[in-house]
Amino acid sequence: MNTVAIDTSVLLAIFKGERKGRLWLECLQTAAEAASLLVSSIVYAEVRSFFPTDQTCHTTLQDIDLRHSALSKEAANLVGRIFRNYRKEGGPRTTILPNFLVAAHAATQGDALATEDRGYLRAYFPQIRILSPQSP
Repeated sequence: MNTVAIDTSVLLAIFKGERKGRLWLECLQTAAEAASLLVSSIVYAEVRSFFPTDQTCHTTLQDIDLRHSALSKEAANLVGRIFRNYRKEGGPRTTILPNFLVAAHAATQGDALATEDRGYLRAYFPQIRILSPQSP
């Protein structure tokens, strides 16, 4: 495994000092021994809303060795195809599109995604390796 994309919920659990955040931090520290940790533009934007300034956000992400990785055209096309199928199957138009963008980024630009699997990941992105505090 060379790269691990990180989902917003993981970072917010860490930054908010949640109990699960401590487990996630240990998980990411272990992953960082063998892989680069990435945040997509979507995750970066979502996490930025937690911090009072751009610089505080940037410094915090840099301090935990997270590298920004812009969404590629390949990832955008993938999420467009998947979201189209999701909507055709009757999936509601809710906040799921950002989650699909994060997953597509991980599927095309990473080797794994650190996230809580909310069920749709396995259905719509079966190729993604899910990293969690419970995974080996």
